[in-house]
Amino acid sequence: MNAQHTWLGFVGSLVCAALLLGGCDEKRKLTTSSDEARKLYDEGVTLLEKFYFTEAKEVLRQATQLDTNFAMAYARLGLLYYRAGSEDSARMEIGKAVRKSGAVSLYEQQFIRMLDHLFHFRNAEALRVADSLTTSFPDNAEAFVFRGDLLEMNKRADAALEMYRKAAEADPSYAPAVMSLGYAYSARGKETEAIKAMQRYIELVPDAADPRASFADILFRSGRYSEALQQYRASLEFKPDYWYAITRIGDVYAVLGRLKEAEQQYDLGMTKIPPSLQMQASHLALEANLELRRGHSEQALQLFDKARALDSLSFRWAFGRAFALLRMKRLKEAETMLEEIRNEILRRNLGESMVMLQFHLLQARLLEEQERLDEALAVCDSALQYGTELTRADVYHRMAAIHLKRGDYDRALDALDDALRYNPNNPEALLTLARAYKAQGDRRMVREIGGRLLELWKQADSDFQSLKELKEVLDEPMPASPS
Repeated sequence: MNAQHTWLGFVGSLVCAALLLGGCDEKRKLTTSSDEARKLYDEGVTLLEKFYFTEAKEVLRQATQLDTNFAMAYARLGLLYYRAGSEDSARMEIGKAVRKSGAVSLYEQQFIRMLDHLFHFRNAEALRVADSLTTSFPDNAEAFVFRGDLLEMNKRADAALEMYRKAAEADPSYAPAVMSLGYAYSARGKETEAIKAMQRYIELVPDAADPRASFADILFRSGRYSEALQQYRASLEFKPDYWYAITRIGDVYAVLGRLKEAEQQYDLGMTKIPPSLQMQASHLALEANLELRRGHSEQALQLFDKARALDSLSFRWAFGRAFALLRMKRLKEAETMLEEIRNEILRRNLGESMVMLQFHLLQARLLEEQERLDEALAVCDSALQYGTELTRADVYHRMAAIHLKRGDYDRALDALDDALRYNPNNPEALLTLARAYKAQGDRRMVREIGGRLLELWKQADSDFQSLKELKEVLDEPMPASPS
């Protein structure tokens, strides 16, 4: 599970068994007055490596109760909350760690400072501290993983991939490094290397749920939906209440149009993670996105507004709300929403991050609705610089839709070829492809693409909007051949 495919990401370990026995560099020794707290911390870190957030939270909280000055335990709690989307709680815990870090080791000081910068959107400063960590402690795999994560946030995918490689070299048994490497390969469109990394991840922690869920993510990204579902379900055999696999099954169902089942998965998954206002807002945003898939833009907007009331600063609802407004042709409001998103991106120092790709895509949609098609294509060109081989597929799909609107069928087909390169079963791109062939009067290709979509959506709910649109494409009379 990584930070980019969803709102969740990676929490790694600091303490190796040798460190706990006093065999590691003294500068990296944990600073705590309680042997029992140190044991609980180690247990909590192990649970965090498996992404078992609820159990990890309980154990780490016990560690801070046994030693109220245990700075690293507070830092780990902060990281847990941050990765779970509870940024206010994360800042509260890292604040405690900072206040208690005066007499800790050099490693602990740097680790805490790095997280403090990260949680307060000082991303450049966080990266500088991560650089210092890897320089001071070149054998510490976790430091390289953090450095890679921060490089990815700053649109430096190649450098991030190199950091994950160094992490795996520093400690070949450090599972989170291998996991991060798998996701990085996937983002670059290297499916074979990604699968090999995830298989190695499974070998390193064969009794944990996440390796199979992460392997499923790679399959999901490449459109192998049935195989992905099998792996997510295999993950649940190791931990039946593993929130991530439960929720991701919902994501697969949503793509396949099985919206009621998706909703059930989301409802269940959200009960398996530490509760917070941010999690409630995320749940509402998930429900709103399902309403969008049903074509119910007004209901979706109401849910996004409820999410906004709970968590006013989150991108989880903001992008969806802007999209709902565009669907409803409320263009002035959508433009205002996009400006709010831009301001929040700048406030968080994310102007060079991959979040800009989604922003540019929405901006292109706005320009398209305003019939400013040349400008929309120019914005798509800008979006490409923020993506990877994987995420650029969404940009190419948008470009194809714009070219199709202009009647430029050849360029639309070229763009769709790029959009479908990594995931040939991308349903929305296939639907646009069917429309393109329909506009060209190519009956055979419309039937072929339509058949593939009908097979993908054979269990879709009757109110799934994309299925309704496909049936319209298949049922409407073909245009005259352009001969």
